[in-house]
Amino acid sequence: MSQTEGLDYRLSGGGLIGFIERRIVKSASDGLALPLRILTGLAVLWIPLALMTLAAGTFASDAIGQAFITDVVPQVRFLVAFPLLLYAGTVIDPAISCTIRNLDASGVVPGPEKERFRSALARLEKARDSVWSDILLLLMAFALTWAFRPGYGGFLFDISDKTWLQPVSGNIHSLSLAGWWYLLVSAPLFQFVLFRWLWRYLLWSTFLFRLSRMRLALHATHPDLAGGLGALGLSQQAFVILFVALSTIVSSTIAHDMMFARTSFESARLEVIAFVLICVIAVYVPLTFFARNLYLARQRALEEFGTLGFRLSETFRSQWITRAGSSSDAPPAKSIDPSAVADYGAVFETARNTRVVPASIRSIVITGAALVVPFMPLYMLKFSVTDLINRLLNALV
Repeated sequence: MSQTEGLDYRLSGGGLIGFIERRIVKSASDGLALPLRILTGLAVLWIPLALMTLAAGTFASDAIGQAFITDVVPQVRFLVAFPLLLYAGTVIDPAISCTIRNLDASGVVPGPEKERFRSALARLEKARDSVWSDILLLLMAFALTWAFRPGYGGFLFDISDKTWLQPVSGNIHSLSLAGWWYLLVSAPLFQFVLFRWLWRYLLWSTFLFRLSRMRLALHATHPDLAGGLGALGLSQQAFVILFVALSTIVSSTIAHDMMFARTSFESARLEVIAFVLICVIAVYVPLTFFARNLYLARQRALEEFGTLGFRLSETFRSQWITRAGSSSDAPPAKSIDPSAVADYGAVFETARNTRVVPASIRSIVITGAALVVPFMPLYMLKFSVTDLINRLLNALV
């Protein structure tokens, strides 16, 4: 039995959050349940802001330039992106567990490389479980939040209208109580959760790099068209949810700037296209580590099957074509059956179509489409619903 059979590899676990959860729920090895995690996070990140702005009269007031409830930055970050980041573990962890078990049991990682494979897994788990790396990410989140004020930038202290963050314009010390909570608690903790996932994605990419340096048993005749690494493409696609959450964050920032007339729709469109392309590349670039091995496996198979194919076709021709023109009408009893030639052709076609990157064009297109979805509401800022319906009807007529 494989040593990895039945085991789950939780990339989302460990670290500082795992340490705290184990202290809170000592009987649960997996920590807090997902709904409780989300509610706990909202109780720290969003609910205090709502209560403070309600008390200050800036929750939904028309007397200020921007009320809390109409500010897309905190609403999208804390009510959409934050739950997505927490939910990402339920999508990514099972995909990674399945991939690791598949690599260990399928034979892609041969016996002589098993020790290196398990060593790479051990290094991945050690880095994942490090409390100090999470502490460093937390400190970095606080520093970067104060320096760049996510979602607002320098615009936060330059605005002339009163907002829920800054009821008196022009001075950093005029921040409201909710504004201070946002900068010192909500924003940095949210950034920490985001940085934590990006760090774990880097750890997984490092594991894939180490895996690509091993002597893997890749066969171009494998039906997954990836030499036996098809499971890697599926697990990599699971990380799309992380980048979708990142897309919602960027979308909220663009929407905020468009609402304050600082960014035009045309310039935002170029920014969106560039961002989506970068994210698609980021999702699949770790799979390019295997490009050389897959290319060599395909070339080796084409050379071997090319020679075999010539001999097979030559024998088939001599037995079925040349002999048919001779005095004997029937082929020999041990002649090559036409179905064998057809089967060989299918195997050769599989080898010829083997991809040098274990990901299909269809998966890449689906990933790009998923990343575009969070930016669709930006069209509502440029066109009204009536305008969009009229444009659609004009396009159909």
